[in-house]
Amino acid sequence: MRLEDIIKQIGNVSKKEIRRIAPMGEIKTIIQVSDPVDVYEKMVLGYLTSICAEQMYPETFHIERDSLDYIGFELEKGSIEVKNAGNMLGSCMKGGKITAIRAGDETGASMTGGEIIADEIKSIGNTIGGRISAKRVDKLSKNQGAEIFINGVKYKRSLLDRLLGR
Repeated sequence: MRLEDIIKQIGNVSKKEIRRIAPMGEIKTIIQVSDPVDVYEKMVLGYLTSICAEQMYPETFHIERDSLDYIGFELEKGSIEVKNAGNMLGSCMKGGKITAIRAGDETGASMTGGEIIADEIKSIGNTIGGRISAKRVDKLSKNQGAEIFINGVKYKRSLLDRLLGR
């Protein structure tokens, strides 16, 4: 089965729907060989990374491909390791752990739980909860509910930033 075959069979993009359609024994291969083009395909592949990690739990899912977007989309449990992640790493994450060397834009966007650890993050999206640790972060969105540690120091917005809505 290919990514395109899964997309043809799903009604809505949801983890439950994709889990129902995806052949569990083939998910790793589908992730490794797929080349998603549009946001819809990237989201479906992102769900597949989470489903695979949850299925492999307590083992760690190692993603060999670089620059995939939406890795760990709605991850609930399990661990994912990737060298270079694309955008939206750990988006809507509820639990589990993702480790990366580099992550793109909107890392952790809307995450409510779990943990993301990276050496470099291009930007951290608006978070609700969870924990993000990085050695370097280029940009942070203004609404942060997650515990964020940059180079070992806990990130806290200043009182002036909070008052001015930055």
